[in-house]
Amino acid sequence: MSEASKKLPDEKRIYCNRCKNWTNHIIKGEHSKQFYEEEYGRLIFWEEVVYRLWICAGCDQGTMEYCFTMDSMVGQNNEQIYDSTYYPPRKQQHIQLKKFRKLPQKLTGLYKESVEAYNNELLILCAAGLRALIEGICVDKNIAGKNLQSRIDAMTSIFPKNIVESLHSFRFMGNEALHELNPPEKKNLNLAIEVSEDLMNYIYELDYKASQLKADKKPT
Repeated sequence: MSEASKKLPDEKRIYCNRCKNWTNHIIKGEHSKQFYEEEYGRLIFWEEVVYRLWICAGCDQGTMEYCFTMDSMVGQNNEQIYDSTYYPPRKQQHIQLKKFRKLPQKLTGLYKESVEAYNNELLILCAAGLRALIEGICVDKNIAGKNLQSRIDAMTSIFPKNIVESLHSFRFMGNEALHELNPPEKKNLNLAIEVSEDLMNYIYELDYKASQLKADKKPT
């Protein structure tokens, strides 16, 4: 272990996937490995990897921290800087899947894969999945059209015109992702997923809940 890695903290706050919050973690073990490259007996390059096992002080769940540094990673005060990656990945910015009881299985699969792509930073695949999800809803609801653009235009039979116009952003987003290999901004994908969830809730769940309410209503 290098002198720099000996200065790494034994306690720190890490986002806990189980507690779903930033909690105190205590170090339980670590292992380090150094790599050197020399030329004519002179050190020209070095790097270090430190594996650190953390335990959440709240729930006892373990987290592995992968710390990496190299000779050029030095701060303003000449301190060694370590780049950290946590395993399993932290989920504080993950989107949680919502359950739709009446959503067709194929659409459920598209929705699940799109969210999983988002959570794993696969932004192009996420955009393509959301575009396919909108197209799948059109097919499931027998909304006719020669392409996705005309199908979205025909969705005025279900949604107000301003909502339909905003749905074209899915088409543009998917086209840019697939044809230009241009990943959308993550915040836009987050919003697109929320809109998709609202659409599925409106089309499938509210109709189901309304029918259940009508069936359960007893004459007075």
